[in-house]
Amino acid sequence: MKKKMFSKFSNILHHAVEALAPQLSLKEEFVYHWKAVTSFFMDNKGEKLPIDQTQIPEHLDQIVVLLKEEENTEELDSTGPCMEYLLQHKLLDTLYSLGRTDHPPGMKQIVLQFFIKLLSRLKQPILAHVSVHRAVHRLVKACGEVQAAPTETEEIQFLCTVCSLVKSTPYLVNFFIEVPKLKTDARKASLTKDVPTNQTASHVTTANTANANSLASATNDASGERNFSLMNSLLNLSHSADSRVAVKACEGLMLCASLPEETAASCIVQDTAFCTEMSQRLVEAYLKLPSFINPADLENVEAKWGLDVITESEDQKTFVGKRHLVSFLSWLDYCDQLISVSSPMVAKSLAKSIRELFLNVIMEPSVMQTCESGAILATAYLNRCLRTVCSPPLLSEFCFFILGSERLPEQEGEITPGIRHRLIERCNHLSEELCLITLKLFDTLLQKNDEHIIHNLVLRNLLGRTYYRPSSQILCNEEDKGENSRASNGISEMGEEETATAVSEKPDLNRSSSRTEVHKIVNCFLSLLPEQLKSSYQTADSGYDMYLRDAHKQYRHVCEMTDPWSWPKEPVVIKRFVVDEFQEGAFLNMTLNKMSHLMDQSYPVNLQLTSIISRLALLPHPNLSEFLLDPFLPVRDGTRTLFSVFQKLASEVRTKLDTQSDLSQQLVSVRRQLMGNSPNLHRTRPCRKPERFQFRYEDHTQLEAIIVMEEFCKELSAIAFVKHHTEVNKSS
Repeated sequence: MKKKMFSKFSNILHHAVEALAPQLSLKEEFVYHWKAVTSFFMDNKGEKLPIDQTQIPEHLDQIVVLLKEEENTEELDSTGPCMEYLLQHKLLDTLYSLGRTDHPPGMKQIVLQFFIKLLSRLKQPILAHVSVHRAVHRLVKACGEVQAAPTETEEIQFLCTVCSLVKSTPYLVNFFIEVPKLKTDARKASLTKDVPTNQTASHVTTANTANANSLASATNDASGERNFSLMNSLLNLSHSADSRVAVKACEGLMLCASLPEETAASCIVQDTAFCTEMSQRLVEAYLKLPSFINPADLENVEAKWGLDVITESEDQKTFVGKRHLVSFLSWLDYCDQLISVSSPMVAKSLAKSIRELFLNVIMEPSVMQTCESGAILATAYLNRCLRTVCSPPLLSEFCFFILGSERLPEQEGEITPGIRHRLIERCNHLSEELCLITLKLFDTLLQKNDEHIIHNLVLRNLLGRTYYRPSSQILCNEEDKGENSRASNGISEMGEEETATAVSEKPDLNRSSSRTEVHKIVNCFLSLLPEQLKSSYQTADSGYDMYLRDAHKQYRHVCEMTDPWSWPKEPVVIKRFVVDEFQEGAFLNMTLNKMSHLMDQSYPVNLQLTSIISRLALLPHPNLSEFLLDPFLPVRDGTRTLFSVFQKLASEVRTKLDTQSDLSQQLVSVRRQLMGNSPNLHRTRPCRKPERFQFRYEDHTQLEAIIVMEEFCKELSAIAFVKHHTEVNKSS
């Protein structure tokens, strides 16, 4: 107590003496404050006085104030006497050594604060000077050494300050990459030599810029593992129990990974544990996920990295495991954001690491397992991961993981080993829950901005156009008899490579599919079902206008997504995709098969199936458009199209109409239950049917299937109209 009172009295006396002392120059005052700091350590070697009971913090604050004042009075890009003194006498090296010992207790915290103020407040590019970046580098390496250290907050503030300087001047990052051994001592000497004291700050910057560039090239010639201290310290602090410190560290990692310096990128990939740690933490978070979760909870949980975590009490109030689920999705979202801003080398390596350590090792066995409940859960988690991923490199890895890398046409009976084949098989699984979650996964895939998805699933078997029969003549109805059917030249304006491999067809008497009168296509779909089975009119729920508005909006979005893929404008025949006999491919075959069994499938499955087909129909590839949306397409014998499947379904429904006189009334009743408050019935969830309502049909799903078919025909006709309308507007 007496020591504390004496210290306060000394402070008062010190300030009184300073007030009465004659005015000193900036340099004299600067030297005075610095010597006051060093003299403390000379006079108090054995004492363990806390730092807040000394004058050291005040003296160091005054040093920064004097440097800032000098900077404001000096000319631009010039070094004043105070800064020259700091550089020549290596004050920062001394401060680092004092902070390293943490004597008196709390000294490291004060030193970190001094470095933060010095680097953030001064406009001069002092970090390029060797006596500055050397001390800063040593202090960077001292950060994150101890877990849960009392100086964590100051450490991350200091590291983020350094990161901001490196971001504004990327070449500075080379000063934080240690090379264990250089080929020539001369080069090493040229990198570490100081700048003459009579040079200005601008000369210092220029000289050290050259040194940094030399260091970058020398790094590539180095033998042994390089040490990227800034990255390593940030990685250590990203494990902090303090979420604020961890988030700041993640921001610093993101900044370092996004630097354009090739040396930094190669060092991150080759000489740090960055990619492995990011992937391993994703694995650890996944392994903590709940072993059971409501699908609705999984769909509705939103997580963005950096937000406050959910506490255990909140976890219990919602659903058990939500905290772990949010943590996993947040980390996945962070990795995705990290990859999206990283340099290409870092992005590719991190995405590959996630594929190798998480997808291949953890997700693949989980999805491929024979246990039905386990497979459902794993597929649901995979689907949720896919929804989160947006960065092209990581999205590509997910796509190749799920679908494989094959791009040539599938052959009959061909079974491609891997997840793709198993997932397509599961779309016909006896378990409706497994079937439904697998269809949702494909639906999510089709929404992603990756050309390989569409090519792998459907296009590779359509680009040969072997389904098309050029010599056919199709008559729409009796009024159209005598008209020539459509034709296609079979080739569009394509790039030189595809033009060379394309097979040209004679125009004959046919017309191009894009020129078919759109009203005939619309009428074909709308007239598939007889009027007696169209229950929407009785409930004032025609909904066609809404389908048109939705189709316009969705098609515009799809075109924006696919424009970079340079798809042709007319149907094409590409030689390397031509096969002797047309094969639909596993995915398209599964889709058409399930569509043909529409009457036997549950309402949720039919909704999900039609959602997938509508996404395919919206795609602006001409081969796919004519195969799915052209009722008058001349096809080879044995080839089915979507419309031909619809015709068989309509025939089956008409048969039921003949056997049941009150089918129309039954359909109206079912529609009123399914409709709810949404005019777009095709996208509504099924409503619970009241027990008091009894139906004559043992299989109630057939009534729902007829309603789904009616709405789907409207949607497809709207899509056909919008695509035709858009083509006409572009050509006019």
